[in-house]
Amino acid sequence: MHDCLSRCTSVPATGRAFAATLLCLLLLPLLLPDPALADADIATQTSAAPRELAILAFHRPPYYTFDHGVAGGILVDAVRRVLDAAHIPYHVTEMPPKRIVALFEQDPTAHACAPGWYRTREREQFARFSAPIYRNLPPAAVLRADAALQSGRARGLTGLLATGLRLVLRDGFSYGPALDEALARSRAPVYRSTADNAALLEMLASGRYDMTLMEQEEAAELLRRSPRLLQALQLVPLTGQDALPGQPQTRHLMCGRGVDEATMHRIDDAIAAVLGDMPGDVAGGLPGTHPAAP
Repeated sequence: MHDCLSRCTSVPATGRAFAATLLCLLLLPLLLPDPALADADIATQTSAAPRELAILAFHRPPYYTFDHGVAGGILVDAVRRVLDAAHIPYHVTEMPPKRIVALFEQDPTAHACAPGWYRTREREQFARFSAPIYRNLPPAAVLRADAALQSGRARGLTGLLATGLRLVLRDGFSYGPALDEALARSRAPVYRSTADNAALLEMLASGRYDMTLMEQEEAAELLRRSPRLLQALQLVPLTGQDALPGQPQTRHLMCGRGVDEATMHRIDDAIAAVLGDMPGDVAGGLPGTHPAAP
């Protein structure tokens, strides 16, 4: 090609030289690299590279934490171990829970997972679920101290709602199949809020509402961080048929439909290999906990 180029630029345009020059110019486009083919090669190389999985979470101690841009928490750390073992590249991104659900509902190609979600029939319509990554303690009610006195010995959700307590819950959250069904059956008013659980506890302490529902680990962590709330509120484990005693509350990776079945199988294999005994059985007492009535 270089020889042809030199001839095209140096041979006089007379007689045979003119014909040679013309032929060289006609052949020149065939000798130069095709930009379209080069772009195709780059695209092929890019598509062959492993695609990073987006891990979507939001600040909710002790499950997920975002402190100065650094992601942590017991569920984020567990998922890191799983994905590292499965050799799946990933990055952690902060995203509100309602946006996570909207993403998976609206984008069937979403290549992302959110750790620590309950597996429900509704969510199975738009998402894939991994094997369990965490088993938490049964959910509990958190009541203001004077509201706890008002409730008497009621400890099941139905009994607590029957006392007229004002229940506020986080909008868009599931509290597990048993409690979700009990709430759906109840005729008691349930207030919904987009505020996080820490803010819900502040609402209880201020007298705006009387009760909320929360996982014991999360409530214990939030109360531990605030002596004022620990003094004002009581954590009451639910008992009776509403709480389904002895039934595990398992959390999973909820993934978009853009995560294929092969990747989900790799994740499940890594969960079995790395997590072993599923984390979640918290030892020791929980602050602010008052045992249920027998």
